Amino acid sequence: MKILSKSSDETVRLGEKLGESLRGGEIIALYGDLGGGKTQLTKGLAKGLRIKDNIISPTFVIRRDYRGSALNLLHYDFYRFEVPDQELIESLEEGINPDNVTVIEWAERVEKYLPRDTIKITFHYVSENEREIEVKGVSF
Repeated sequence: MKILSKSSDETVRLGEKLGESLRGGEIIALYGDLGGGKTQLTKGLAKGLRIKDNIISPTFVIRRDYRGSALNLLHYDFYRFEVPDQELIESLEEGINPDNVTVIEWAERVEKYLPRDTIKITFHYVSENEREIEVKGVSF
């Protein structure tokens, strides 16, 4: 499915709608350029999962964990890693379980380690505020 988001607020709302539909164990791979909307969508996902924490990109810490009342959100960012080391891959694999929703920014860096049922979301630049968001692997 392809969706045109006309603002970062719309991208957050899209993420919230997706987050409300998740049941746990999902892996969401995010693709797109810097400033493409990946973190905005993740903020919405957290809102949909009823996580109240302020969501920020984990670029310099690689992973941030957020605890929700029903599900946890594990938020990865592999921007700084052309080839992630084994320790990072193991951290990713350990976090995949029914109690968590795993979101991965710059997922192309770890794509070969992701299961086939990974939800893939790609952000395409349209204009300064608009993005075409392509969602594969889930309907909501």
